[in-house]
Amino acid sequence: MWNRIKALVWKEFLQLRRDRLTLAFTLGMPLMQLVIFGLAINYDVKHMPAVVLDESQSQESRSFVDGLVATQYFDVKAEVRSETDLRKALDRGKAQVGVWFPPDYARRIRSGQTGEVMIIVDGSSPTTASSAMATATGVGQLRNTQLLFDRMGYGGAAKPVMPVEVRIRPWYNPDLRSPTFIVPGLVGVILSMTCIMFASNAIVREKERGTLDQVLVTPVTPLELFAGKVIPVVVMAYVQMTVLFGVAHLFFKVPVAGSVLLLYAMAGLFIVPMLGIGIRISTIAQSQGQSAQMSMLTILPFVFLSGYIFPREGMPLPFFLIGELMPLTHFIIIIRALVLRGVGLEAFWPEVLKLLALTALIWTVAIRSMKRAEV
Repeated sequence: MWNRIKALVWKEFLQLRRDRLTLAFTLGMPLMQLVIFGLAINYDVKHMPAVVLDESQSQESRSFVDGLVATQYFDVKAEVRSETDLRKALDRGKAQVGVWFPPDYARRIRSGQTGEVMIIVDGSSPTTASSAMATATGVGQLRNTQLLFDRMGYGGAAKPVMPVEVRIRPWYNPDLRSPTFIVPGLVGVILSMTCIMFASNAIVREKERGTLDQVLVTPVTPLELFAGKVIPVVVMAYVQMTVLFGVAHLFFKVPVAGSVLLLYAMAGLFIVPMLGIGIRISTIAQSQGQSAQMSMLTILPFVFLSGYIFPREGMPLPFFLIGELMPLTHFIIIIRALVLRGVGLEAFWPEVLKLLALTALIWTVAIRSMKRAEV
C-alpha cells in the first residue's frame, strides 16, 4: 500500500514540476505578497503636496509653514492668491493639504491674542487625512510652546492665551468614513477582476473543449468571434457597476457628487485596457486553470499598488512607478474625483491621457500575441 501511495505522490510532484505555470503561481504568490507588504506598503505617508494661501504675509506665517515642511510630511508645491485657487488645487488633486492664514494672523499673535490658521485636508483618503491632521496639530502645539515662552519671558501665567489655534477642515469626506473612501476603489477592483478573468476564459474555454477550431472554420470572422466574446463581459461589468453604486448609496450613504454620465464614460475607457489584459492572458494560457492563476497573479499587484487601500505617496519609487503602469491606478483617481469631489474632466484629464496611452500599449501587445497564437 505504501509503495502505491509513494508512487502516486511522486507522480504528483513530477506533474507539478512539469506544470511550470502552477509552480510559479505556488511560489510566486507568497513571494509577491511578502515583497509588496514588506517594501511597498507604508501607512506613514510623507511629502504630501500642499498649497499655501498666506494673506498675512508675515514672519509668523512663514515660520509656521517652515515647521510643517520640517516634519517632511508636507511639501509646499505653490502659493495661491485666493480661496478659489486653493479650492481648485484640491479639487484637481494637485494638493492634498491647503494652509490658509487670514490677514490678521500675525497682528493677533503680536497683540497677545490668538491667531487662527486653517488646515484644509482632502478627506478622500482617511489614512492620509488623519496623518496630515495629526501632524498639523502637532506643529501648532510646538509653535504654541515656542511663542508662549517668548510671550511670558519664561515666567508663566495663570491662564495663558494660546498664540496659535489650528483649525482642521476635512473636505469631500468630512466624517472620514471608510465606505466613502473604499467603495469607489472597490468598483474599480471588481471591474478589473470581471474583465480580466472573463475575457481570459472566453477563448481558453473554447481551446480546452476543442471547439475553437470548429468555430474558426464557420463563416464567423475572428473580429465577430472577438466581439461575441467581449460584449457580454462589457455588459456584465456595467451591470456590476450599477448594482454596486446602487447598494452603496442605499446602505452606506455614498453619493455620486459628479456627473453619472461622465462616470460611465470613464468606466468604458477603463474597461477597454482591462479586456486587452484578459485577451493577452487567453493567448498564453492553455487551460482555464492556468488562466485563473495568471489572472490572480495579475490582479494582486493591482489591488496593492494602485492606491485602492494603501496610499501610494508612502511607497518606494520603484513600486510607485509600477503603479503608474496599471490602468486601475488612474481609474481610481478618476472615479474618486467624480464620486467624492464632484469635479469634471478638467480636473483629471492627465489621468485620461495616461489611460489612453496604456490602452494603446496593452492592445498592441494583445493583438501581436493573438497573431502569433494563430500562426
